[in-house]
Formats: sequence, structure tokens, C-alpha cells
Amino acid sequence: MSHKSCDAPSDATRACGPLAELPAAVPLPATAGDARGHVMRVLQERADRCGSVLGERVLADLLIAVSELFTNATRHGGGVTRFEVGAWAGEVRVTVGDRSSDLPRRRSATPAGGEGGYGWALIRELATEVTLVLDRDGGKRITVSLPLT
Repeated sequence: MSHKSCDAPSDATRACGPLAELPAAVPLPATAGDARGHVMRVLQERADRCGSVLGERVLADLLIAVSELFTNATRHGGGVTRFEVGAWAGEVRVTVGDRSSDLPRRRSATPAGGEGGYGWALIRELATEVTLVLDRDGGKRITVSLPLT
């Protein structure tokens, strides 16, 4: 997995500009499917504005990461408290906040017949950058960046 730092937007990015995050007036997604749908709308808006189209694999990786972030916040973090999406010329960033200050941990897979155990490892594998911020209110925010190409 490669990591990169996110510097100021390039000239190409400025020409297209970042997309707005989910406005506060819009309710948080209720399900992972709703979260994926919002990401799809943001990417479609970006494609309409910038003329870019995502490859199928890039889109699949992004939607898997969004599903895992949302599901982990719901199952292990006391529920989603924040959801933001931003797309620029070369990357998309997704932030999911939850109520727990517990740090994600890599677990071994659940025994046969069980569910789960792969989410955090999968997120770390798919993302080029993962940032975790503990909030003063006891929750946390996890932001992942994935390439758009």
C-alpha cells in the first residue's frame, strides 16, 4: 500500500474545484447503501462538471471502502455522527465520524460461519491515505483518500 500526503490542490484541481461536502441540513445516511448512493451522486456531479469518468475497479474500491467505514462506525462506533465526501482532480476523500474514541484494530477473521473481521484491513489496503482524528467529545473521525484514476 502506498501512502501520500495531500498538499494544496494543483492548478488542474483548481480549474474544476472541489465539490461541496454533505450540507449540514441534509440528514446523515441511514445505511451503508445510502452512503454509497451519496458518493455516487458526488462523483456524478464531478463528472458532469469536469468531464471525468471513473473506471469500474476504481469505483468498486471506493464503494467498498465507503461501505466498510460506514458499517464499522455503525457496528463498533456507536453510530455515524458525520459523513463528508469531497472529490478533486486526482482523488476522493470520505470522512466518517462516530461516537467512540476506541481506535480501529486489525483483527483476524471471524471463525468459519461468522461475519466480519476484514473491514479495517480492507480499508487500509484500498486507501492511499488514512487519517484518524479523536474528537474532544469522545468520538472520532476517519478520513480515507482514494485515487480517482
